[in-house]
Amino acid sequence: MKWDLKRHLFALAMIVVAVLVAVYYASVLPDVVPSHFGADGSADQWSPKSGVILLGIALPVGTFFLLTFIPLIDPFWKRIQNRYNMFLVFRDIALGCMVYFALVIDISAKEGRFAMNMAGLGFGILFILLGNYLPKLPRNFFFGIRSPWTLANEEVWKRTHRVSGWLFVVSGFLIALLSFSSLPQHVVLLAVLIPLVFFCGFIYPYALYRKLEREGGESVRQL
Repeated sequence: MKWDLKRHLFALAMIVVAVLVAVYYASVLPDVVPSHFGADGSADQWSPKSGVILLGIALPVGTFFLLTFIPLIDPFWKRIQNRYNMFLVFRDIALGCMVYFALVIDISAKEGRFAMNMAGLGFGILFILLGNYLPKLPRNFFFGIRSPWTLANEEVWKRTHRVSGWLFVVSGFLIALLSFSSLPQHVVLLAVLIPLVFFCGFIYPYALYRKLEREGGESVRQL
């Protein structure tokens, strides 16, 4: 596979931004900062700032290497290598959101209270972005909705990701809008994400697989 530096510029830029954010907040944060927050956003645990700062760099760097190269060992690699760029899109989304949430954590550590609204908005944008690209994702073992039924059958994979894409976008808009409300953000996330994950990961692909199995018999069972 030929290495195309241009295709990795955004990801590398996100790592640079993560380093710059870490350097800035290393200079303005106190030596001990909040490292965990309760459901109401108030700090309930504290740690040395070095851990928070280093984590904000280590996670994007680790994610870059993991998501860039893990498709290469996928059992479906020969089938999906011509769509490798789609995996890089998901990597870039992950890195962008990771840098955003690192910034949210640093701001929260400085203020002493978790920025619930910023976090809710970030989750909303994340699900909107994921929903837009889910239908374009080829069947693989590492990215997407990897239930037994989607991995077993190409048609189940395609339909599940098409339906889930719409549901992710709708859920993302709902989460983003509710991030500006007075509702507790952890309640909003749980109320939206638990049904979403359960339906997209289990109910729909299972029901679709069984339907196709009844219609097509043994021919449905494919890898």
